[in-house]
Amino acid sequence: MMRFLAVGVLSLCAAVPAMAGSTALHSGKYEGLMLAVTPDRQVEGFYSEEMGEGVTRSCAFYLQGKPGALTTWLDDAYPGSVTPSSDGVTLTVAQGRQHPGCINVLMPEIATGMDLSQTANTKWIGLVTVSADKAYLLKKPGVKATKRPYIVKDDVVGVLAFKDGWAQVEFINADERSFTGWISQDQFRRLVAPKS
Repeated sequence: MMRFLAVGVLSLCAAVPAMAGSTALHSGKYEGLMLAVTPDRQVEGFYSEEMGEGVTRSCAFYLQGKPGALTTWLDDAYPGSVTPSSDGVTLTVAQGRQHPGCINVLMPEIATGMDLSQTANTKWIGLVTVSADKAYLLKKPGVKATKRPYIVKDDVVGVLAFKDGWAQVEFINADERSFTGWISQDQFRRLVAPKS
């Protein structure tokens, strides 16, 4: 009996470090990447980076799917993956520099795995793109907007909750300030990866 107990304890000791080292993906901002982990453990993301002053070059694309086999797209779609790393995530898109403008902005490492450090921890369950010219961030669904912060067309925002045709969203500005509120379903579009 003691021998089986000792073997069981040794097996457990060997398994604990392996489990402790494994990390899961978490919603948040990872440098230029907004990442949401959905309730069904899929991921939705938006990568955006700009370089230069005055005349700027930019790179932006969406991503969606299973972490190990996702689709990235803007004009064309390319496969990719996102995996957890010690201080953030590793984003890999073999053809990532083929997204519009990305060859001038993205490092070649995007093809083999670009490490991105976490800059904000969030509770996002999805991402949406603002489709209205201006969407006020309401305190509650359906209330009137009075001197509320707003987001504008094509902004990508994190979703904290969906309820009765509304989304509670979070917008993090360039100064890393967070603004939350409710917008109606006629003011946003869900991310939908193109069929490959």
